[in-house]
Amino acid sequence: MSHGRRTLEGLAAFGTEIAHKTGTIGGSTNDVGIVTLPDDAGHVAIAVFVKSSDKETSVSERVIAEVARAVHDYFLFQRP
Repeated sequence: MSHGRRTLEGLAAFGTEIAHKTGTIGGSTNDVGIVTLPDDAGHVAIAVFVKSSDKETSVSERVIAEVARAVHDYFLFQRP
């Protein structure tokens, strides 16, 4: 399994600091962590779980990466 490329780090902008822990068991895939936003914009704690999926693990990991990027971009570009 290739954790990292498709989980919280998967679609992160180059240089984005992410401390995280992945997990996969019985069709469930997850990644939880803290994302450091650039330019002292703060941190985002995130937990993404894909439960009981019948898809390949790589598909679940890609979903986690897409959710993480959407959350990152929201907090980076939508803050006041």
